[in-house]
Amino acid sequence: MPGLAMRPRMRAAGRRQSKGMSRDLASQHPPRVRPILTVGVTGHRRLTVESLEPLKRSIEIILRELAHDARSVAADHLDVFETPDPQLTLLSGLAMGADQIGAAVALEQGWSLDAVLPFAVEEYAHDFAGETADNFRRLLAQTRHSWSVPSTREQGDQAYALSGQVTAAQSDLIIAVWDGDEARGPGGTAEVVDYAIRRGVPVIWLPADGVSAASILWAGFDHLSPCLLDRHGAPRRPCDGPQLRELVTRLLAPPPAPEQKASLATYLAERQHLWRVRPEYPFLLILTGTRAVTRYQPRVRPYAEAAEADWRAFRASKAASAPEAQAGLDQLQDAFGWSDALANHYSQTYRGGLVFNYSAAALSVLLALTGLLAPGAKVWLLLSELAVLAALIGNTAQGTRANWHRRWLDYRYLAERLRPLRSLRLLGAATPGFNLNPAGAAKWSDWYAQALWRQLGPPAALASTAQVADLAEQVALHELDSQIAYNRANAERMHHLDHSLHRVGTALFYGAVLVGIFSLIGYTLHIEIISSWSKMLTVLSAGLPTIGAALFGIRGQGDFAAAAGRSEATAERLEALAHRLRSRPIDLPMAARAAEDFAATMLDDLDEWHVSYRHRKLAIPA
Repeated sequence: MPGLAMRPRMRAAGRRQSKGMSRDLASQHPPRVRPILTVGVTGHRRLTVESLEPLKRSIEIILRELAHDARSVAADHLDVFETPDPQLTLLSGLAMGADQIGAAVALEQGWSLDAVLPFAVEEYAHDFAGETADNFRRLLAQTRHSWSVPSTREQGDQAYALSGQVTAAQSDLIIAVWDGDEARGPGGTAEVVDYAIRRGVPVIWLPADGVSAASILWAGFDHLSPCLLDRHGAPRRPCDGPQLRELVTRLLAPPPAPEQKASLATYLAERQHLWRVRPEYPFLLILTGTRAVTRYQPRVRPYAEAAEADWRAFRASKAASAPEAQAGLDQLQDAFGWSDALANHYSQTYRGGLVFNYSAAALSVLLALTGLLAPGAKVWLLLSELAVLAALIGNTAQGTRANWHRRWLDYRYLAERLRPLRSLRLLGAATPGFNLNPAGAAKWSDWYAQALWRQLGPPAALASTAQVADLAEQVALHELDSQIAYNRANAERMHHLDHSLHRVGTALFYGAVLVGIFSLIGYTLHIEIISSWSKMLTVLSAGLPTIGAALFGIRGQGDFAAAAGRSEATAERLEALAHRLRSRPIDLPMAARAAEDFAATMLDDLDEWHVSYRHRKLAIPA
C-alpha cells in the first residue's frame, strides 16, 4: 500500500506479571485493564479481479501495523495494563468481497474473528453461492462469536444498514474498502463510513481500486465534535506508519497529561476503607432529622460484596445471564464496586471535613466568649481554642494533601460512567459516546471506562423484535427505575437538609436579635437583673449568630438546594426515557438510542454536579 512500509513484529517486552499476581492485585486494589483493539471491516462486495491482491496486501500491512502499535502501547504502559499482550479482534459481516478478504487476512495473522450478520445464519446464507458460500461457511466456523441483527428479509436494505451501525458501535476503528462514490442504497459503504465518522469512530479508507493511496478519516485528529461531520468534512491524514501509530496511541494509551496520569495511578493504588472514620456529616443528617439514627453504620460492606448485592438483580435477568454476556462483566462489576465505594468514602470524608471546619470555627469563637463567664479558666479556654484552631488547620491541610475533594468528584464520575455500560453492551447497537466528546480522551476516568467497555463480551443474540422489547424493558427496570427512585429520594433528602439548616440558622439569628432587644431595653430602663446577666447576654448575642453563620456556611458550601433541584430534573428526564423504552412497538435502533440518551442524561447530570462542586474545595472558613 502506498505510503505504508512493513515492520517486523515486535517481541513483547516486560512480561513480568503472572495471571496469579494480577488476580491478587485485583483483590487488593481496583482492577487494571487489558489492552484490546477491535477493528471492523466494511466495503464493496464486487471488486475487480485486478484489485483483489493489492487490497489483500494493504489489509495485511494495516493489520500488522495496528498489532505492532497495540503491543507497543501495552508494553509501554504496564503500570495500567495487566498484560503486554493485546487482544486483537476483527469484526466482519462476512459478506463477499471486502468483508471476506479482511476476515481471512485477520485469521492468517492470528487475530480473533467476530461476525455481525444482517440476518440469522440460515437466511443470510442465501446471499452466497459457489466459492463465496464456501468461504462464508469456512469463516463463520472460525469466528469466536457471531451476532445476528434482529431483522427479517422483508426489511431488505435496512437490515444491512443496521448491521453496519452495529459494526461501528462495536469497533474501535473501521477499515472501509470503498470507491468514494455515494451509497447505492441503505447500508451501502458510504453510509456506513458517514455513520462511523459521526459516531467518532476512525475510518481507514482503502480505495477499492487497490492502487490509490489510503487515508484515515477521524474527527479526533483535530479534536472536533464528530456529530455534524461526514466523509467530506472529516479531518483526513495519510494512512502511513506514523499516523497509524498516533491513531493507536490515542485510542489505547492512557491520557498523557501529568495530572491525569497521577490521578489514574492514585486510583489504581487505592485500598478498601471499611470503617466510617468521619461521622460528622452522618450526625448532621441525624440531627436535622434527614436520616434515622438506626441507618448509621460505622462499618461498610467489603466492596466486592456490596457490588454483588447491587448488581444481583441485573445479573439474574435473562439477557445478562446468557453465557456470552458474562465475559468482562465480573471485572466491570468489580471496577464499579471500587469506584462507587471509594466515591462514597471520599464524599463522606470531604463532607465530614466541611462540617468539622465550620463547627470548629464556631466552637473557637464560643470558647473565646466563654472567657467572659469564667475568667479563672481563661488560660485553659485559650489553650482549648488554639487546639481547636490547630485541628481545623490540620483537617484542611490533610484534606488538601489527600485530595478528598478531587477524588470524590473523580470516583463518582467514574462509577456513574461505568454503571450503564452493562446494558448498553447488551443492546449491541448502542455505544456510551466516548468518542463524541473531543475532550473526553483527556480524562483518565473516561479512558479507564472505555478500556472496560472494550473488555465486555459480545451481546447475547436478539433473534426477534419481541426479544428487543424484552431487553428494553429490562434496561428500563434495572437502570432507569433505580436511578429515578434514587434521584427522587436524593432530591427529598437534600431539600429537607437544606430547609432544616436554613430554619435553624434563621432562628439563631432571630434569637440574637431578641437578645439584643432584651439587653437594650434592660440597659435603657436600668433593670438590675439585666446588668447582672450582661456577660451571658454578650455571649449569646455573639454566639448565636456565630453558630448560625456556621450552619449557613455548611449549607452554602454543600449546595444542598441545587443538588435537590438537579436530582429532581434528572428524575423527570429519566422518566421520559423509561417511557420510551416501554413504548411498543420498539425496534433495536429505538432501544439503543433511548439507552444512549439515558447514559448521556446521567453524564449531563454529572457534568452539572461537577461544575457546581469543583471549586468548593475544603478551606478554612473566612
